[in-house]
Amino acid sequence: MTQAPRLPGAYRLVSFESIDSTNEAAKRLAGEGAAGGTVVWARQQTAGKARRGRGWVSEPGNLYCSVLLRPNRPAAEAMQMSFVAATAVADTVADAVAGPLVECKWPNDVLIDGRKVAGILLESSARNGLVPDWLVVGVGVNVAHHPPDAEFPATSLKAAGCGELDVAEMLSSFCRHFEGWYDAWSTRGFHPVREAWLRRARGIGAPLTVRLEGETIAGTFTGVDAQGALIVEAAEGTRCITSGDVFFAA
Repeated sequence: MTQAPRLPGAYRLVSFESIDSTNEAAKRLAGEGAAGGTVVWARQQTAGKARRGRGWVSEPGNLYCSVLLRPNRPAAEAMQMSFVAATAVADTVADAVAGPLVECKWPNDVLIDGRKVAGILLESSARNGLVPDWLVVGVGVNVAHHPPDAEFPATSLKAAGCGELDVAEMLSSFCRHFEGWYDAWSTRGFHPVREAWLRRARGIGAPLTVRLEGETIAGTFTGVDAQGALIVEAAEGTRCITSGDVFFAA
């Protein structure tokens, strides 16, 4: 029998066999006054979401969860949760795999040997556009299967050689890592999270293209700045990018 997830004491679990989207459920709970640290987990999503309104294939066997936070920080700082979550997911994946390289791809992906194994989606509601009332951190990890035809090549923990994994234990592991990195961010700022993320960053010093709304930038990835923006050395000079889709040269 599958054991229930064992979450840190500050977290409260709300679980479903099937739901439209864990992010949507977390947002509904936020509107009802749920406390920060509420974790929504579903075995299956019927309307999973990815960045920029894309769908997220959500068959049973993978990890789908969302963490509701009330960070009481300016929106620009709160958006650094994508790095907190990515670092926590990368630690969780690294605990499960033996040998394959685990990397973080800006802004919200985690890779195994260059293929996407996890994605992150942040959504928030802000007072006067400045300080979020709440922030939802949605996480999807390909545990048992992955889409074969994704624009960016994908993989799963099973395909990477991990065998059968308990999704509930993966959730427990993620929440433990997330608690640690969230505490580091809350008490010490973005710097320790940024440094940990950069140690796993995919493609520093390598050529890449960044697809923006109405523009594509080609250049070299040189890092992320103190706020989390992507730094690209392009032909026209240094660009600091806060939102976009990144593709590396083959």
